[in-house]
Amino acid sequence: MTYREKFFELKKIDNQYLNQTSIKSLLIDNGGFVDFFDLLKHFDEQIKDENVLNIQIKRLTSGEPLQYILGYAYFVNSNYKVNPDVLIPRQETEQLAVSTMTKIVKLFGRDPKIKIVDIGTGSGILGIYLKEYFPKSTVICTDISSKALEIAKINAKDHHVEIEFKKGNMLEPISNESNISVIVSNPPYIRSKESVAEQTLKYEPHLALFADPAIKYYKEILTSIDKQLLNDNKFLIAFEIGEDMEEELTDLLETNYSGLLYSFDKDMYGKTRFLYIINNKELTDALN
Repeated sequence: MTYREKFFELKKIDNQYLNQTSIKSLLIDNGGFVDFFDLLKHFDEQIKDENVLNIQIKRLTSGEPLQYILGYAYFVNSNYKVNPDVLIPRQETEQLAVSTMTKIVKLFGRDPKIKIVDIGTGSGILGIYLKEYFPKSTVICTDISSKALEIAKINAKDHHVEIEFKKGNMLEPISNESNISVIVSNPPYIRSKESVAEQTLKYEPHLALFADPAIKYYKEILTSIDKQLLNDNKFLIAFEIGEDMEEELTDLLETNYSGLLYSFDKDMYGKTRFLYIINNKELTDALN
């Protein structure tokens, strides 16, 4: 069977997971093609491994995420290895990465020699992205999951960046660090299983999804930060948050951290999904 025949055969199947995007992705991956235009050039060639493809299609139509089937996910401008030990990157986390990069430039310049910590790194995407953009920086990635750190290390190697990985909960692995300029994190913040899509609930790691209460890990991070950890002159803390957490986090900040400057930002869908914190009143423009 040719790729053309398979493409139109799959398009006739009525399955919520087997859409045009997933069909193209499976065929491109099977043939080792660069993109869809490359696939079209070889559309009338025989499928390289139809047995493997049929197994992948069966997994997909049963609900398994495409990214786990392929073994990688696209993030900002590159592919990263993923498996069920790590979350699949979302568009919101891409926005966090790019926004954090922009704020770092405003605060520290375009090529700073700063220390950046990614807490709960998962597949390593945030830390790796920032290290690629700021090669002179020192980047430390932490996670409580050994299996997640194994994936993150593979991704760092694939992206040719040197990152220090540390195992442990939240700030515990960096308790002996000092002069940290940036902390970035997308910690667990989902309150209940009822609010999660069935596919996510079934396949993605619950350790990286759920927190009770929702602000548990934000509070843990903020209350655990000792002043000796941070750059005295200026620092940035960047969080991805749940869309309904602004009020709770505002109360936490106003009650315990009145000296810090902070702002919330919305994602591409107009939902409040990010929290940025700085300590330098002369640099409030960096929050915008």
